[in-house]
Amino acid sequence: MQKKKSMVSLYSLMTSFLIPFPSAALRSQDFMAKMLLFICLFSLQLTILHGLDSPSDYGHSLPDLVQGKILHCSSLSSDDKLLCQIEAALDAQGYLEAPGKNATQHSKTPPATMSCKFREDNVYSLYPYAMDPSPLLESVLERYFAMHIRCKDIEFANLSDVYASSSRRPNCRYLIWRPSGDGLGNRLLSLVSSFLYAIMSARVLLIDYPPWHDLFCEPFLGSTIQLPAPNKLNYWVGHWYTEFRDARCGAHITSSNAAVCNDTTVNLSLDHDTPIREYESVACPMGFARLRNVPFVYIRECNQYMIPGFYINPLLSPLLDVLFPQRNAFHLLARFLLFPNDAVWNSIKSNLDFDASRRIGVQIREFKKGKYTSAYDANIVRCIKKKGGFFPRRYRKRIQRAEYFSIYVATLVKHHVEEMNKAMRVVEEQSGKKLTVKWQVVDGKEMHDSQHQKEALIDMWVLSMSHVLITSAESTFGYVATGLSGVVPFFLDKEDGGSCTMGNGLEPCFHAAPRNLLCIQEEPLAYSLLDMALNSSKVKNCIDRPRLGWTAVSPM
Repeated sequence: MQKKKSMVSLYSLMTSFLIPFPSAALRSQDFMAKMLLFICLFSLQLTILHGLDSPSDYGHSLPDLVQGKILHCSSLSSDDKLLCQIEAALDAQGYLEAPGKNATQHSKTPPATMSCKFREDNVYSLYPYAMDPSPLLESVLERYFAMHIRCKDIEFANLSDVYASSSRRPNCRYLIWRPSGDGLGNRLLSLVSSFLYAIMSARVLLIDYPPWHDLFCEPFLGSTIQLPAPNKLNYWVGHWYTEFRDARCGAHITSSNAAVCNDTTVNLSLDHDTPIREYESVACPMGFARLRNVPFVYIRECNQYMIPGFYINPLLSPLLDVLFPQRNAFHLLARFLLFPNDAVWNSIKSNLDFDASRRIGVQIREFKKGKYTSAYDANIVRCIKKKGGFFPRRYRKRIQRAEYFSIYVATLVKHHVEEMNKAMRVVEEQSGKKLTVKWQVVDGKEMHDSQHQKEALIDMWVLSMSHVLITSAESTFGYVATGLSGVVPFFLDKEDGGSCTMGNGLEPCFHAAPRNLLCIQEEPLAYSLLDMALNSSKVKNCIDRPRLGWTAVSPM
């Protein structure tokens, strides 16, 4: 009783300290003193809550079936403890009997049933600036893939029956992703974010995306990422997160509203128009932990790159530091998830100039359909000549006469290509070096059918294999190419007389970051996401969207 009373008292003190704390106060003279007090209170709060059933520790966000399996992790050091907890959670999923009886009986992965030349050729290793995953991330992903296979083997066949039932519980827990109505760039950013959410919450990721195999190979050999064909889910099943939350459902919470809390499915809507409280499910400790025992979490609408929001969540941020020490989650996860299929890979190769000594990728996005922005063309040339450093004198001296530069242009507006061709002939004459300009011939329409998604995919992957990238600001299309490549982009200026601005990293931007969200309901520590972000070295404002977006930045 005394511990609980002390906890409540400290919680009240923290709440009164942080929630009224305005952003303007960040400029006050006593800011450092206040932050030191906050850090001390935060550390003390976590100490008091240690061992209690609260989301102050990552292990408490894992399902009840795992709690007994992670007790031995508590004696380990911080990083080892987190790794122990997530691996134990992944290992516990997908057994018909108690995991202890057959924990070593992993399903053997059968050979792939379809060709995937992109994976077989290990193409990602050929990228000019490819970064390797840490051994810790590889270990976690290996266990994740094994979990995927086990769960597929025991219950994919009747998944829809379990999904529609409020009484039956599946042997595994699932994250089901369905694409939004936006373009391929938004969809892939959302999908990679969901993949990381599935890993951290020890859930099997399944997607409801019929065109998937028209674009990509199967990432999980011996299993499938696609929702099995017979298991068409009833979209009306389940409640939205805010309903679930307002009924006080979920782990750690007692509710009298059994009609809501007995449901097996919670739906998430995480797009630019989403009510801000929906983002509690990714950015707030209690929001993430509240869903820990829900068998099916269904991301129904999401067009955002949510991973910067994970970094703001103090429950998840330490785990991300262990898995992604360079804060390059998209760059690494995409290499385990996204493999263009053979037909698409052949088209990518036909548009790539492998012999060029330097490949320059240019992506031009007109956000208004049918509009042509002439300023883009001149700004690209200025960027190449002045700010990109593509033709420095010391580099020219090293280029042999037979070497040349290849420029690939991705745009739906043909006139941009024509102007680029003219401009590059002038640059070629000035530099004395050969330049080629290539592009994919498309019909100029932005649509989301299978054929247009293939065209977009080809452009993204050709751009991603560039040595230098110039992309349109705020374009998710450009973000995907950048994240794959590992190259910090130059964002193209939109105004006449401009050039380009270097980005602050290769991670995509969280366009509609929930800046005004307060993590307060049932939280062990109440705080404002905006204040947390302003004081974070891991998340910064996006260069190309400074007032609305966040991006994760690499350590200095």
